[in-house]
Amino acid sequence: MKINVSEGKPNFSQRNNERDPHGACNVTSMVMALFYLGYEFPKGKYEQPEDNLHDHISNNPECVKYCADFVSKNPWAAGIPAMQIHDLLSWCTNHWMGNRITTFSTNRSMPNILAELRGGRPVVLSGDFPFTTSKGVKTTLGHIVVLVGAEWDEGNSGNPDRIIIDDPYGNTINNFQGSGNDVVLSFEQFVKWFKPHNSATAKWGHFFIK
Repeated sequence: MKINVSEGKPNFSQRNNERDPHGACNVTSMVMALFYLGYEFPKGKYEQPEDNLHDHISNNPECVKYCADFVSKNPWAAGIPAMQIHDLLSWCTNHWMGNRITTFSTNRSMPNILAELRGGRPVVLSGDFPFTTSKGVKTTLGHIVVLVGAEWDEGNSGNPDRIIIDDPYGNTINNFQGSGNDVVLSFEQFVKWFKPHNSATAKWGHFFIK
């Protein structure tokens, strides 16, 4: 059995963003998920909605105030861009869209995540992925992608054997080279790479109203 909620729909690349193309996986993934769900986006000064969301988080007075208040109560967040803090990314996305259409959770069960996919809803997830630098150094890349599907081998009714993601930066398992559309990972890779690492029972994620 296979589920893919983004089948036939375009993958959004962060590499063509006007604002911070190498660091905009967060806003690009949120916009990609909302696009898959059929949402229309507020107009802004940029052509692409992910750039407009980035601009809204950075410059909208209400978002800036909310983020500053959050940092004042959470000193660990000082100096971290707001779109890299999941709670702020979620709040500011809702503010930009004018409605509460997404929530962030740090403990969503696997059955619940799979239920989202079965209901036609993607999930935005974060993790740390293997990456080799231009100098050949093997490291990991903190990154945000869109979970769009899962595959089960015949006779398996439990956790999927493979998961499918749309990666805004490129092919996750090819050092981010080439298209990030419908990248297939083993369930073992999913468990190891996505936060919280090595958990097969629950994951962090942004969840959406269809």
